[in-house]
Amino acid sequence: MAVLSPLTNSPDVSPVRSLNARTIEQRYRDQFGMDVSRYFAGLDEVMIYRCNQSKLKFYYPFSLAGDADFYADLAKHYTGYYSPWKWEHEQVFQRIKPGDRVLEIGSGNGYFLKKLPEKGATGLGLELNDDAIAFGKKMGVEIINQDLKIHAEQHAGQYDVVCAFQVFEHVNQVGDFFRQAAQCVKPGGLLAVGVPNNASYYFREDPYHTLNLPPHHTLLWEPVSLQYAGSFVGLQKPDIRVETASVLHRSAAYRLWLEQKLGQNSVTSLLYKTTRFIAKRLPLPIDGATVVAIYRK
Repeated sequence: MAVLSPLTNSPDVSPVRSLNARTIEQRYRDQFGMDVSRYFAGLDEVMIYRCNQSKLKFYYPFSLAGDADFYADLAKHYTGYYSPWKWEHEQVFQRIKPGDRVLEIGSGNGYFLKKLPEKGATGLGLELNDDAIAFGKKMGVEIINQDLKIHAEQHAGQYDVVCAFQVFEHVNQVGDFFRQAAQCVKPGGLLAVGVPNNASYYFREDPYHTLNLPPHHTLLWEPVSLQYAGSFVGLQKPDIRVETASVLHRSAAYRLWLEQKLGQNSVTSLLYKTTRFIAKRLPLPIDGATVVAIYRK
C-alpha cells in the first residue's frame, strides 16, 4: 500500500527515519503515567516520512492518532495542558478588529475566546473534549462539539477570523482540514494557524520529545511547509512569525547539545547543572517552539 502525504494526498513521499515504539510507550509512562501501548499494538517501530512537495513530515501509520479518550486522559495527567494565554494567542489577538466574528478550531477550555470582548469581537469555539466544553461554558464562552467538516458546510464564508492553536499537528487528513478551515473564512478574512516549530533546535534534535510524538502529534510542521499549505488551498502568501526562544527552551537546547557532544551520562548531567544558568542566557540564534502562519483569503 502506497504511503500518501496527509496534506497533498500524493505518493511523492520519502522515509526520513524510524523510532522505537517501545521507547515511545516508555516516555509516556515515565513523564505522564499514561499507558499508550494500545496505539502501538503489533508495531516495533514508527516511521517518519516527508512529503517531498510541501516538506511536511508525518508519522506513519496514521492509526497512531490519539482519540478523545487520550486527550481527556492527558488533560488529567498534565494539568498545564490548556494554557490560559500563549505567545501565539497574542499574535492573532492583535489582528482582531471590533465587530469581527471569530471561530476557534480546537478551542480547549476557551481562554482565547474569553478575551475577545476586549476587542469588541464575538467568538465561537469548536471542541471535541466534553470536559473542556463544560469548563468553557462555566467561563461564559460559547463552545460546541461539532466536526469542522460539518461546520464548514453550514457556515461557509461567515467568519472574519478563523484560528487554530496547536491543532493542525494532530490531524491526519490535514489537506481536507485546511480546506474546511479556509471555507469558513469570509473573502478578505484571516486564517491563523499556530503549530510547533519543528525547524527549531528544541524539536529537531530531540526526536523522542514526548508531546511531539504519537499519539499526541501526527504531523511535524515547519515554516516552509506552512507556506506551501496556504498556496495549496488557495490562500494568499502568509505572514509567518516564529516565536523567540524562551529561557526554558534555551536551557533544553543546551542540554540536548551537551548530550550530543558527551552522551547521556552523569558527567553531562553535572556539567549541565553547573553551567546552564550561564548558557541559557547567551544570545544564541535558537528559534522558539512555536510558529504561526496568518493567511488572508
